[in-house]
Amino acid sequence: MEWVNDFFIRNAELYVKVLSSEAMLKEGEETAVKLTDYLSRRGLRNCRILDVGSGIGRVAIPLAKLGFKVIGLDISRDFINEAIKRATREGINDNVVFLLGDARELSKVVRQYAPFNVILFMFTTVIGYYDYETDLSILKQAHGVSGPGSLLIIDTVDKEYYVNNAGKSIINEIGNHLIMQRFKLDQALSNVKVNWSYYIRDKDGYTLRLIANTQLLLRIYSLGELRELALRAGWSLIEAYSDIGEKPYKPGGRLFAVFTYI
Repeated sequence: MEWVNDFFIRNAELYVKVLSSEAMLKEGEETAVKLTDYLSRRGLRNCRILDVGSGIGRVAIPLAKLGFKVIGLDISRDFINEAIKRATREGINDNVVFLLGDARELSKVVRQYAPFNVILFMFTTVIGYYDYETDLSILKQAHGVSGPGSLLIIDTVDKEYYVNNAGKSIINEIGNHLIMQRFKLDQALSNVKVNWSYYIRDKDGYTLRLIANTQLLLRIYSLGELRELALRAGWSLIEAYSDIGEKPYKPGGRLFAVFTYI
């Protein structure tokens, strides 16, 4: 998809700044702690994790610091370079490796590090970026680099959220950046166009200056549709949450779905 190159490669420098903000890094650290607690309850400690669409490592690096062996995969060279710099500063290069590669070629890129005990798709990444058959292929490849007892975790936003927010503008302020998202839904195709407008707050603290516009096209899933997709790839849904291992899943927002290898 052209938008993937536009968003994660051509405009990567801008998005690195957003991801590197204090708020986003803190979110990654908190997510890693919750994941660690959840995996520990399932008997998975200090195991091997594949983080697909790992970005600048805001989840992978904290997980590595918590004792996991983590492989991070991302299509953006800027993201990977930033992740490597951060891992080096943290002194955890023995626990984390970042690979530049396309998730559509997942098995080829990460095969030498397999098998994995846990495969992560965090913060609405990769699954939904392309089309149904591509998502199916990616999850089949994830199955191929896993084994009995492995978990697949997909952290996304469900279809109901986009239905409820179609035509609305969602505004998030991250550091001195403001991101406005507007959704245009095509229910017949199960797609949503997401227009992102990036603003930066000037030194006066009030004036907002537009610095970029980008557009995403996402394939969106309900829990039932995601369950059917994963099952075709060899994964069985075992539970779903609205927050990692804490709040039972409620349609219309975040969907944290956990699958097991079959």
